[in-house]
Amino acid sequence: TIAGQKPSNFVHFLMDNECYATTGGQPVPNAQDIDYAGMAKEAGYSVAYSFDNLEDFATNVEKIMSETGPVFVAMKMVPEVENEPIGRRQRRAVRPKAQAIKELQESLGVTDS
Repeated sequence: TIAGQKPSNFVHFLMDNECYATTGGQPVPNAQDIDYAGMAKEAGYSVAYSFDNLEDFATNVEKIMSETGPVFVAMKMVPEVENEPIGRRQRRAVRPKAQAIKELQESLGVTDS
């Protein structure tokens, strides 16, 4: 859809950690050999990049952002995975729900009538 619409100011970033982090960190099959930038180019993106090194990306980011789009950037990431699938992880509220609602109402100027 993006390649077909050809938005000239669109930059699409794919952060690839080669795993299904939300379900426990299982590896994506054949992830190290998938050429997402090549797939994007074949799908019709004007320009496609692939990086596995942050320094290389930083050196090229100005050029990337000046390209006429759609532009695709695939970036390999080091996964940070909790071993428990997301549905079994312990959830901790940052603040009580009532407090969050009260703060939201105050910031919006809504009064409890």
